[in-house]
Amino acid sequence: MQLPLESCPRTSLPQHHVDIFRDKPTLDITLADGTAAIAVVRQCDVRTVLSDDRFSRAQFHGPVGGAGADLPLALVVSDPPTHTRRRQAVQGWFTKRRAEQARPLIGRVADQLLDDLLAAGPPADIFTQFCQPFPNLVHMNVLGLDTADLPFLVPRMAVAWSAGHYQPDEVAKASRDLRDYFESRVSRSGSQATAGGLIDALVRDESSNRLTHAEIVMLAMGLLMSGAETTANHLALSLIEVLQQPGLVDSLRRSPEQIPSTVEELLRWVWFGGKIGGTAGRPHIATADVKLRDRLISQGEIVVPILDVANRDRDVFPDADEFCPQRSPNPHLAFGHGRHQCIGMAFARLEMQIGLHTVLSRLSGLTLVSASEIDWRIQMFTRGVSSLPVMWQVGEQ
Repeated sequence: MQLPLESCPRTSLPQHHVDIFRDKPTLDITLADGTAAIAVVRQCDVRTVLSDDRFSRAQFHGPVGGAGADLPLALVVSDPPTHTRRRQAVQGWFTKRRAEQARPLIGRVADQLLDDLLAAGPPADIFTQFCQPFPNLVHMNVLGLDTADLPFLVPRMAVAWSAGHYQPDEVAKASRDLRDYFESRVSRSGSQATAGGLIDALVRDESSNRLTHAEIVMLAMGLLMSGAETTANHLALSLIEVLQQPGLVDSLRRSPEQIPSTVEELLRWVWFGGKIGGTAGRPHIATADVKLRDRLISQGEIVVPILDVANRDRDVFPDADEFCPQRSPNPHLAFGHGRHQCIGMAFARLEMQIGLHTVLSRLSGLTLVSASEIDWRIQMFTRGVSSLPVMWQVGEQ
């Protein structure tokens, strides 16, 4: 079987995609460039691949995204001890406590964007007017970037997030522009013109974990792109799913305390991976022989954990093929697992919760203009949309 699998315009993983993998815990596959690999789909095996030191991301040298992808995502593809040192330098800024401290800021950003949306009136493209700028503005504040730079950054990040959608020269230029922007910002750090935040803290850091100038540029660029792009697209896909679930919007408006569990189920349910076929995690190289459930992985073999399918594992999730907003417990792998678990997941969860609550509570009668008018993104690092036209009832909030 060859990845990528055929994409299609929907929010959840197609049942026939799940069924392809479900019968076998491991499956021989071929990556897009013809490289042989092994797909791993059971959650217990996926957790092993993501956490066992005998699987390396850094040793996989095949294509994983568009031109320049290695720079912004270097934290994601590095191994210990380099990965450990870099992650330790920034992880204190992305704890659950830090996210809670940022709750007022996140709420203000969401409300301001909704104020602008309401002032303009329906119909509106809620992706470009809310879902996309919302996490970007939050993360720019955390990093200490000038939010007035958002119009410069957003189109370049979208192109740099390409996995075949844009031409290589376009991706390379967008990546250079972003790198130059962050180079300039890091170089100015500490001056009166800078706004404070994580970048300035990293430049001033004098601990043993101190990062080089180049590493700060790389991590700042990666933290903005990987945090904001993923959250923006997942929020848009989640809104589509919620609007298409009978009665769910009314239920969440009446009982907003149900939003956190709904967000967790959306994280499990929404089909999000994009770069290697819509269902895959990052390829890993086995550095030693490793026994999984039904197979011995030999040293040197490439293993791809299929996170979207692992989130439909019947051994872990009762009614795995059903969307259950109040599912509990919900041990999904949307944020990965192990040492590479998403560093910004506390912020992403809160942004999803606040974003969903703000939209549903302030836009009465919210509906999709037409499912056929959704502009679905293809050949991008993660699945998503380029536009999402919606309507709502004017004068009611």
